[in-house]
Amino acid sequence: MMSTGRGAELSMRLYKYMSLASLEAVLEHNTVGFSLPKDLNDPFDFPTAPDVRDYGLFGSLTASLKGSIWARYMGVCSMTRTATNSLMWAHYADKHRGAVVEIDMGTAGFLKTEANAIPAHFGSVIYLNNPNMSQYAGAPTSGPGVVVGELYDFRVDYYQQLQRLFLSKPLCWAYEEEVRVVKCLRGVDEENPENASGTFTVVRRDDGSSMHAFHLPEGSVCQIRFGIAANPYEVQRIVNDFALEGCLVGRKRRGSYDVQFEPFQNAQEMIAGAQDQG
Repeated sequence: MMSTGRGAELSMRLYKYMSLASLEAVLEHNTVGFSLPKDLNDPFDFPTAPDVRDYGLFGSLTASLKGSIWARYMGVCSMTRTATNSLMWAHYADKHRGAVVEIDMGTAGFLKTEANAIPAHFGSVIYLNNPNMSQYAGAPTSGPGVVVGELYDFRVDYYQQLQRLFLSKPLCWAYEEEVRVVKCLRGVDEENPENASGTFTVVRRDDGSSMHAFHLPEGSVCQIRFGIAANPYEVQRIVNDFALEGCLVGRKRRGSYDVQFEPFQNAQEMIAGAQDQG
């Protein structure tokens, strides 16, 4: 499953933090999760836009209703540019006990404009003190209009609208350096796993939320990094079970708050390395 054949200069690689349990699911099923905006952990992270009725993207619906429709049918996969952020490890990788998955955006199909409402190279999140509720600089200039909640391909002439809807977050989240891929999930359910965005498995959670696991092409996962506090024997088991190669393990160094990585050899070496950290 691991692939290092594509040079970094030929593609774009991003990172996703997770627990070891989530990592095993990613490796076993070769999937990565897309969440509906209504299920994200920040209630301010919800599609909003000015009520500009003249734009084809919004028609005659009110702004709040339009936002609710977008939130119901569009899936967000959140990733980041860095694998060494200690806050991210603490918040999203089980207190440094989890892992970071490096994903090749090109191999994963996340750069395709025909299959992503927002592809990765247009998915940089904008961090603001207050939401931008001013009117748009201009209306889309070409092509047909867009049905609210039904956008399967990227429309560069609607990019300003899409940024307001899906790529704007409060400034306090800026440490995440987040990059998003957004796909339309309309019509996808347990009985109908595929639409123009790709193939998904719908996972229902106990709290009533759902996650759409997107089926990655083979070779999309490039490398696994395990956290400073990961259990060495669990790491060894995962490496063995999935025949992983080229994995890295976090190290804590005296005089530094940075997360540094070294090649994983085996559980015993990992334990010895942790003891050397003092």
